[in-house]
Amino acid sequence: MAEPPSSPPSEHATAEESLSWYKRQYEQLCDELSEFRESSHELEAELEKDLDAADKRQRELEQKVETIQFEADEWKEKYKNAKTESNAAQNALEKEITTLRDTNRGLQLKLRDIEVANDDFERQARNTTSSLEDMESKYNVAIERTVMMEEEIKIGEQERESLRIEAQRLREELSDLKIEAEIMQDKIKKAETRHLSAIATDISIPDSDIFRSHPSANFHRQ
Repeated sequence: MAEPPSSPPSEHATAEESLSWYKRQYEQLCDELSEFRESSHELEAELEKDLDAADKRQRELEQKVETIQFEADEWKEKYKNAKTESNAAQNALEKEITTLRDTNRGLQLKLRDIEVANDDFERQARNTTSSLEDMESKYNVAIERTVMMEEEIKIGEQERESLRIEAQRLREELSDLKIEAEIMQDKIKKAETRHLSAIATDISIPDSDIFRSHPSANFHRQ
């Protein structure tokens, strides 16, 4: 680094002294200019290096921005498709739920009707049983009366014949009632079997039909 310039020559200085002073000033300025140029070149090289690095960084960032934008567009498209599929699946499930609710409501109504019919059959069975018990009671009474009448057979053949005919009629009537009761019980059993089979058929909804109607149900089933 050059020394700081000295004070200019005085008015009484000789030409040689003045020339020497200006020469030193010139040399000092040349040295300073050389140092300035050298430092300028170094600074310029560093700036160019920094500029190249900045350009490279900018290109990398621009490439990343393009990549991120592309990925964002892909995710937007995927989200749009997923939302569309989700809405379609939700609508299908809501429709299926509505169908199942209607089916369940219909089955409940059928079940209630079958329960009412079963109550009617049970009531008829109780009435038939009660009638049979009444007839058995009447038969027992008739037998007792027959025994009593047989003990009083000496009263007269006509009365005895009448009692015998009455007893025979009661026996035949009881036999007919027993046959009717057996037929009625058989009908009741068959009707109960048919209603129970109908209940099982109406209430049981095969899983394969439901899942065949809507494939997404397989996912929920799993």
